Amino acid sequence: MTLGCLGGARAPAHAQEGAGAPAPSGETSKQTQYGFLLNVKNCVDCGECVEACRLWSRTPASIEARRTVSTYEIAGKEVHVSTSCMHCAVPACASVCPAGAISKGDGGVVTVDKDRCIGCKYCYQACPYGVPHYTSSGMDKCDCCLGSGVPLGEVPHCVRACKVDALSYGPLDDLVAQTKGRAQRVDGSTGPSYLLLRS
Repeated sequence: MTLGCLGGARAPAHAQEGAGAPAPSGETSKQTQYGFLLNVKNCVDCGECVEACRLWSRTPASIEARRTVSTYEIAGKEVHVSTSCMHCAVPACASVCPAGAISKGDGGVVTVDKDRCIGCKYCYQACPYGVPHYTSSGMDKCDCCLGSGVPLGEVPHCVRACKVDALSYGPLDDLVAQTKGRAQRVDGSTGPSYLLLRS
């Protein structure tokens, strides 16, 4: 599958085929869904978002950070894409977790209860984006900095750290409106809460 609307940029090899940008029918229509917007033209792969994520989530250097930047070649030109958990409308990770450790809470943020995680890695196999990774305390992933003390709806540390205005965060409807409808939702049958703006 393609990652969002990048036209040829490939998602992780184990990713499953997505259905397109519209949210699936399982998405709660009345609840505000928060998510991320990446302005692809602005991202310069400086790594500030990744380092801020690592610092505030206390992720050890030996473990992959919750946010990563990947480089793709599109029509002979390199583009950088900063991603974390997609906080999907219908998270595949939650549906396969036998321990019930993964849930979708207020604002549509998908979180993991590490006290309940049994480390089976079913969530990694189910996630189309290869997001879950593991520490000695269980599965680890982006929680929009809720675990770092950032209140729901306020800007996560990765976005605060971005000096080139590549990353934004907020209600998806507001982010679409800010871009006058030009932002497109990342492809996927799980309804990723992640928007890409290419121009």
